[in-house]
Amino acid sequence: MPTVKYELLLPSNGFFLTRKCLFLALIFSSLLCAGLIFFSGFELGLEPLCDSVKVLETPHTTIANMNNLRASPNGANDLQRVLILTPLKDASKYLDTYFVNLERMSYPKHLTSLAFLVSDTSDDTVDKLTKYAEMNGKRRNPLDRYERISVFVKDFNFDLPGDQRHKYELQPLRRSYLAKARNYLLTAALNAEHSWVLWLDVDVVLYDKSIIEDLMSVDADVVVPNCLLNREDGEFWGYDKNNWQETKESKKLQKTLDENYVLVEGYYEFPTHRKYMVDMPTHLGRLKPVPLDGVGATFTLVKAAVHREGANFPPYAFQHEIETEGFAKMAKRMGFEVVGLPGYIIYHEMND
Repeated sequence: MPTVKYELLLPSNGFFLTRKCLFLALIFSSLLCAGLIFFSGFELGLEPLCDSVKVLETPHTTIANMNNLRASPNGANDLQRVLILTPLKDASKYLDTYFVNLERMSYPKHLTSLAFLVSDTSDDTVDKLTKYAEMNGKRRNPLDRYERISVFVKDFNFDLPGDQRHKYELQPLRRSYLAKARNYLLTAALNAEHSWVLWLDVDVVLYDKSIIEDLMSVDADVVVPNCLLNREDGEFWGYDKNNWQETKESKKLQKTLDENYVLVEGYYEFPTHRKYMVDMPTHLGRLKPVPLDGVGATFTLVKAAVHREGANFPPYAFQHEIETEGFAKMAKRMGFEVVGLPGYIIYHEMND
């Protein structure tokens, strides 16, 4: 199935141009640009797209100066754009809660873009996303609208029954497809103005509204909070065991493995001897970072430069890891800082 893209681009005045108006506007803008170029001695003035990226756009050309693009600890004050990425499959039942949590976030909406990749889906996920994008476009105040909402559809023709999803022997294959989905989404959605990329699972159900600003303040290249299981009894139960540190035992084990062997966490069939962040002390401060060697992507904030410089999600064995942990290994190999916050708690829904 070919890739299908649904994209809602929001004009600053809150309405959409008709084809006729758009055609006339393009002619007028072209003539205006030609006049400006002629009378300015052919010097192109670059208009600011945000505080740090200057862009000149014509119908067939985009020139973007990214030299001053930064990801700082005070992203909102510095008008830095955030791109939130969520891959989806049959996710309709989670979307209402997902949207409620997005709306609660305190990071400015007009500095935030949302992008989704929907794969091998049989429910109404795309319809719900489309309705949400349309609702967002109708908001009268531009500051209350997300800058861009994009929905991409790409099927991989890969399907596992619900009772097979977490089988140990199927994890390398399953997660290789997840890696491909993440890479499709990242390359389709990342634009020149984005300073930050947030990977957010659709079934993360509870987190602080200031979480983006909080994670930015740590000023790490890759940072993750501590993801627990959302239980009715309130019991402390670790969920994301893909956030971990290597140990002497885990490093020793890897020396005995074939280079193409993929390690997966949380299975009794093959203990990896890693130290999980969910087992680390949580009382030392919410923003107290610890170095990590592997990360999940339930809620992972990444400086966009990490992705732009080549760190993606390997669908193959990279240092015995794949997908998100492979990304962490790759980022560290490139010299980027990868940290976790054991004391900063978020909650994930129990999967079927």
